[in-house]
Amino acid sequence: MNLLDTIGLFGTVALAAPIGLLGAEFLAGGRTALGAGFLAVAVGLVAGMYFRPSLSGTVADKLLGRVPAEPEEDTD
Repeated sequence: MNLLDTIGLFGTVALAAPIGLLGAEFLAGGRTALGAGFLAVAVGLVAGMYFRPSLSGTVADKLLGRVPAEPEEDTD
């Protein structure tokens, strides 16, 4: 994860934190459907940002920890 991905994840967490807190408050207040919904949205935002393909690689790059090989150029 490079610096731009980290900054993007920080921005997503800053957006998702109030939504998650609202969901926790609704759960504590007895509104379970709304609380669970807001918590699901907050978790979805953070998970979507964390597991999306980055600008510098692909999902396979993150899962396997390696960069796919570049195709060789033809020298004709």
